[in-house]
Amino acid sequence: MVKIAISGKGGVGKTTLAAMLAHLFAKENYRVTAIDCDSAFNLQSALGIRKKIEPLSELKEVIEERVVMEGGIFRYNPRVDDILDEYSEFSENGVRVAVLGTIEKGGEGCFCPANAFLRAILRHAIFRRDEVLILDMEAGIEHLGRGTAKGVDLLIAVVEPGTRSFETLSRIKKLSDDIGIEKFAVVVNKYIETEESKKLIESINFPVLGIIPYNQCFVEADLKNIPPYESDCEITEFAKIKENLIRFLENEDWDN
Repeated sequence: MVKIAISGKGGVGKTTLAAMLAHLFAKENYRVTAIDCDSAFNLQSALGIRKKIEPLSELKEVIEERVVMEGGIFRYNPRVDDILDEYSEFSENGVRVAVLGTIEKGGEGCFCPANAFLRAILRHAIFRRDEVLILDMEAGIEHLGRGTAKGVDLLIAVVEPGTRSFETLSRIKKLSDDIGIEKFAVVVNKYIETEESKKLIESINFPVLGIIPYNQCFVEADLKNIPPYESDCEITEFAKIKENLIRFLENEDWDN
């Protein structure tokens, strides 16, 4: 049905958004896969999974077996169709969760077994038949290559009212353009209404799917290491964002 990548600088709340969207889609009985592509590895705890999920980048023996051939030649498209089933966990609400792990950032020419393995897993995840796929990305979205990005329906950049966060927004948009992601939208998080924050919001030149007010409840849920949807936090805005992103994907003339 929909493949969503969520990006933003550290601390803006993209993992909370990823977890909330996964939860809301799962509540409506969609089959949901959520992949943590952020080096902080916080998505599993945001979805209530206490067992440590082994990062796929650390499967050294599997990577060696699947990617490396005789003579040190690498397979660009190693077999990975069984990896997500074997190395993922399910949350209580039925979301399949996997942790991608760290990818080496050696420039466009960087090609090593682990990178080939991780990118193959992402390609497989994006083009498989799961109804909803949610990728919790880093701000740099280095995991997504040009071919893989073609399968992403929407990149959501999460920002908070602040100059540094908005500078990251421009960078994410440029990277998404570079790799061919066609649909791009913004979610504003931790919003406190001031004249300055209103002016920043008005300066956004991209579709805005929603504005989430600052709420101490989400901070406390994070400190207690419990999923935000299991606390008493107000989640109405997240539900609106979910509906808005569907409308945005279905309607070329959508206007926020």
